[in-house]
Amino acid sequence: MEASKFDPGLSFDFCVAFLSNWQPPSSNLEDYWVNSIELLKSNGTNMVSLISKLLEDKSIDEQVKDGLNGCFVSYKDTIVELDAAVVAFKAKDFDTAGTKLSESLDTPVGCQLLFANPTGNNSPLTTENNAYFKLNVIPLVVLQILKHPSSK
Repeated sequence: MEASKFDPGLSFDFCVAFLSNWQPPSSNLEDYWVNSIELLKSNGTNMVSLISKLLEDKSIDEQVKDGLNGCFVSYKDTIVELDAAVVAFKAKDFDTAGTKLSESLDTPVGCQLLFANPTGNNSPLTTENNAYFKLNVIPLVVLQILKHPSSK
């Protein structure tokens, strides 16, 4: 199954890089989905830690710190939503799982917008937000495959 059928923005190279750093649980697509969410939660936890360190940096101006505070709250909330996505998924409520996962997809986008200004985007998290966004796409694609098994 070609992932780009469900999401043209999901590049082959990103998927290969993702899979090269991760041991899939089995050939069971449901286990794969749950483990990809665990990886996403781990990445979210790393984002919270990174943001905490940046907030302690005295050289960062207050406007950027305001944005970082918003990102911190969003990423912490996202981790809780991902737990709810797993609960819904295990109950075979794929629609709720997809909704919760989509909320996680909004987190890096919203975080980037917190830094938008007329002279450009001065987010210190651009690279990390982009990576987190892409990590979200993988379980979304797997969920679409599970919801539409004839498309495999």
